[in-house]
Amino acid sequence: MSVNAPATFSTKRAATAWLARARTEILDGALRPGSLASRVALAEYAEEWVTNRRSARGGPLRPSTAATYRHYLRKQIGPTLGALTLEVTPAVIRAWNAALPSGTPTINARAYALLKSICSSAVEEGLMPSQPCAIRGGAQTRAKTPVVTATPAQVIELADAVPEHLRLAILLGAWCQVRAGEVLELRRGDVTEETVRVDRGVTFPPGGPVVGPPKTGAGVRTIAVPPHRAQAVRDHLKQWVNSPDDALPFPRHPGETSHLHLSTFAHEVNVAVKRTSLPETFRFHHLRHTGFTLAAQSGATVAELQARAGHSTPHMALKYQHASSERDQSLAATLSRLADGG
Repeated sequence: MSVNAPATFSTKRAATAWLARARTEILDGALRPGSLASRVALAEYAEEWVTNRRSARGGPLRPSTAATYRHYLRKQIGPTLGALTLEVTPAVIRAWNAALPSGTPTINARAYALLKSICSSAVEEGLMPSQPCAIRGGAQTRAKTPVVTATPAQVIELADAVPEHLRLAILLGAWCQVRAGEVLELRRGDVTEETVRVDRGVTFPPGGPVVGPPKTGAGVRTIAVPPHRAQAVRDHLKQWVNSPDDALPFPRHPGETSHLHLSTFAHEVNVAVKRTSLPETFRFHHLRHTGFTLAAQSGATVAELQARAGHSTPHMALKYQHASSERDQSLAATLSRLADGG
């Protein structure tokens, strides 16, 4: 892949080597950042950024994350901006953003957020004169489908509607608030009638499933199973799970050793939802929301919600606390109306 340098490079390795030398010249004061910005294509720098980017844990990006970033670069960013140099201006970014399809606001916001992060790194490294991504609210996303809180009765409806070997997955989603990638990577040794241990998750980038640790250290947690679901755990382990500790409780097919794909799991849940009183927009991750809402209403503190959720900050837990407070106010108002009517 070539870049807009003094010469055209025959290989990506040569281009990367030139870029490294140019950075050294910047640090030594021999080359002004603006000069380099006029030579490096945004697509070239973006690919290097994805390749060398480090996660919060200091390791390389997860394969699924890198694949998602490259998808945005290929589909949303590259066609318009990829061939431009790092001298790209705020006006060009605004025009690009305005031309993105109006029907994909979440994808647009995520693509913009990625571009802004890439440009921030380029500014920090002295390869770009200034941050060109200055659109207020450009990276803010809103869920395309509203998050739904199910009732305990609706959780049972959904658990009874999925194939029997996936029933416990629904119950764990609601009552232990595990994510889909976490529940699909659980092993027999992680699940007892008292607790569920989460220290891994599975993602499904091109090439097959990849098992890895949670995104942050807070994601490693042991979750207490509510006593009223202990029997469901015992029954599932006895009927559906092989005896080794590393056996998958929810494999592709009962008794197999390969992962159930996330898209297949989501399809099973979506089909089952249509046989319940839940709205058709209900998704598995709404069970997690349901569980935290119920926990907040039962009096869980922010710290308790944060620990159970595996969040590294209390931001999301505070949202559930706020929702619980609003619900409490609504109940209080209802009680007053009943009192007045009496």
